[in-house]
Amino acid sequence: MIKILCENEDIKRDVFEFIRLHFPSYENNNEDFKISIIEGKDLELDINFRNIHEKIILRKMQENRLNKIMIKQKLYILLFDYFELHDSWGILTGVKPIKLTLKLMEKNSELEVRNILKNLYYLLDDAIDLCLDIAKIQYKYIYPLDRNRYNLYVHIPFCPSKCSYCSFLTLNNDKNTLEKYTENLIEELKVNSEFIKNPPRSIYIGGGTPTVLNEDELFKVVNTINNYYGKSLEFTVECGRPDTIDFNILQMLKENAVDRISINPQTMNEDTLVKIGRKHSVEDILDTYEMAKKLKFNSINMDLILGLPDEGQKEVINSLKIINALNPENITIHTLALKNGSKLYKDDFNNKNNMNKILEISKTMTMENNYNPYYMYRQKRMLGNGENIGYSKKGLESIYNIAIMEEKESILGAGMCSSSKFFYPETNKLKKVMQYRNINDYFSKNIEIIRKKEKYFNDFEF
Repeated sequence: MIKILCENEDIKRDVFEFIRLHFPSYENNNEDFKISIIEGKDLELDINFRNIHEKIILRKMQENRLNKIMIKQKLYILLFDYFELHDSWGILTGVKPIKLTLKLMEKNSELEVRNILKNLYYLLDDAIDLCLDIAKIQYKYIYPLDRNRYNLYVHIPFCPSKCSYCSFLTLNNDKNTLEKYTENLIEELKVNSEFIKNPPRSIYIGGGTPTVLNEDELFKVVNTINNYYGKSLEFTVECGRPDTIDFNILQMLKENAVDRISINPQTMNEDTLVKIGRKHSVEDILDTYEMAKKLKFNSINMDLILGLPDEGQKEVINSLKIINALNPENITIHTLALKNGSKLYKDDFNNKNNMNKILEISKTMTMENNYNPYYMYRQKRMLGNGENIGYSKKGLESIYNIAIMEEKESILGAGMCSSSKFFYPETNKLKKVMQYRNINDYFSKNIEIIRKKEKYFNDFEF
């Protein structure tokens, strides 16, 4: 059991996550991994783990961020030879390494950034190269900063069924609930638009599975956005599962300014689709992709997940060969994260394959097919401490994905579970307003959230 004793909650959380990343078996282990951190004039660390009983004194810095770095540096050096999992990310525990890289690039040369990532954060060269490659692509999308630039996110919290790896809050798609949700969502979009004068930079309808809505309901949502917000540079609908998509829905989206869609197979292996609870076949995925291609969307994204049940190198190579042959504009490759609430987490699932090797294969196969990584993030309990990486053909990177990852511009949310993030570049701070996560609260109390947003709307000229 990992026990971090520290009155400073920020330090406590960060150190716990660092230990959990490198010693995952101790999260639910009967054997104690205990670290005590006492803040006085100095920082006193007392580490007790197996045959290690070490006391360390560090000079306390005024900035909490520096204290966390120093503590993790000491733990990294002391415990390195005992790590259960080694990765390329040094002492970083955050989910968005590119955000740190971009911040460093604002005031430092590329060589200086490289040295900081290597010598302060202990990143290995492959992780540094990945961070810099992605940050260079993103830089032209993000800078110069514009406080009045915004994006629109619309959430549809319904799915036809729940996959075994999923922990998202999704609802059953009964007809009456879908109709009522659509009505409430449209009303929220209309009220929010009263504070908007200019079109959003990008629009993203996500979920859940947005195409659970029937064609008429989805048209009403898309049409409301177009009429009340105007034309964006990019309009994405996360179609997701092939069993919810038909030609009429795709054609309606194409005819109503949607220029980017996601078709997310997660795997191209029939046996795995059954094991994770999908209700479609590989052939369904191929047929749906062919329909979308004929309609000539500007960009199609396809998602894969590495580390699914009984999938090793052979199965991943098969999926990537098929996806590469289809040649979509974007491919997003996730490393399986065992999330609280998912069936796989409850079943104590663990893929015994070499996840670092599988991740390396996925990088090689996508880049050899002229895809470049353009966004990346990490999550808790990822197999092998891996990454989620978005790849794109040159010039077809998703504006919204960069915006949501790096948080350098505002995103207005609509729909249950959505989050509105108001970005203040002068202080580099985000102010968040969370929408209700309970559908009855969303139906009955939505006006309360709109009033909270109104306070921030007045600070901007969207």
